[in-house]
Amino acid sequence: MAYDLLSAVSASSKIDPVKNTYTFDSRQDSSLDDTKKEIILDTSNEVWKELRHLHISNVAQRVTQKTNALMENYSNLRGSGGEQTNMSEIKEIINKMPKYKREEANLNSFIKLAEDCMAAYNSGTVERAVKLEQDMSTGFDSTNKPIGERFVKACVPVFVPQNNGPLFTHYEKLRVLILYVLNKKSLGKHLSKETLLRLIERAEIKREEKAVNNMIDLGIDIFGTSDIPDRRDPPRRERDTSGVFETSRWTPVVMDIMEAVVHEKNLDTSHYPFFHAESQNDGEMDMGGITSLRGHGKKQQVMGGRATGPKLIIFVMGSISYSEMRCAHQVSETQTTRNGWEVIIGSDNILTPERYLDNLIKLKD
Repeated sequence: MAYDLLSAVSASSKIDPVKNTYTFDSRQDSSLDDTKKEIILDTSNEVWKELRHLHISNVAQRVTQKTNALMENYSNLRGSGGEQTNMSEIKEIINKMPKYKREEANLNSFIKLAEDCMAAYNSGTVERAVKLEQDMSTGFDSTNKPIGERFVKACVPVFVPQNNGPLFTHYEKLRVLILYVLNKKSLGKHLSKETLLRLIERAEIKREEKAVNNMIDLGIDIFGTSDIPDRRDPPRRERDTSGVFETSRWTPVVMDIMEAVVHEKNLDTSHYPFFHAESQNDGEMDMGGITSLRGHGKKQQVMGGRATGPKLIIFVMGSISYSEMRCAHQVSETQTTRNGWEVIIGSDNILTPERYLDNLIKLKD
């Protein structure tokens, strides 16, 4: 979420997905150059490794807990029983204080990052657009009732500005319009070209019109005029959304694939014909004769002094989103035994919503 919300918030506080850095002002007076601070958002930062896959609400709680724990440790380090008289203890305190100061500064940076994310989310139209997108993506509202055609009325404030209502950005309008087209199609009620043109004109996104029309080149029959049959996607897994954040109800398709392999040891061969998973005496999976190039010997590799279980490696051609990467982390987290699965996912590029829409607009250029 941080990459989506803070990619271009302002010149004084922004996240750079290329350099994996977050830059912000550490004091109120942002006119001073020396107030600029930058933190690295990669695996070298232990706090980022722990927080990067969490929902923003959970991040705020976790950072607060970690800060309180650090302050308690710092108080214990300084001692509460008066002045220290042991020279070795005093030396140890002096040596450890810079480490605690660095940890405190790092945590303060993530507090600022969480605050900026919440400010961006609560300002403007982000929250309203995201909740509508969740309804249209899942086909259900937050109470788990089918939305049917109710989404048509819900989209009106996005396409047509209301009196004193929020002004949605062009990207928000385009995202909602694409979901509008897909929902109409799923109900067997394709849009006509004339209706689509009117929606685009009312939403004032004429420049983005190509993005919707280019969906045809991705195999999506938006007007119902193609003789090519729709692709048959694998059925989605049913999920219990109780206790799930309203803005995080939709689950990427790749999550279904990961869980099918890790939990059920199988995939639908009508969609994945090269995958074979037959039960073996030792519980291992038959991967259709595929062998490892790591050499022979023990089946379990040993890393860092502990045995590791099997690995599921997924490579997505044509880009991957941050939510899809988070799925790999979530499924791996459910594997609590020493021989549990580790899910590794990668791609040739990373997509944010804006990058995807820009690519869709330029598809034929």
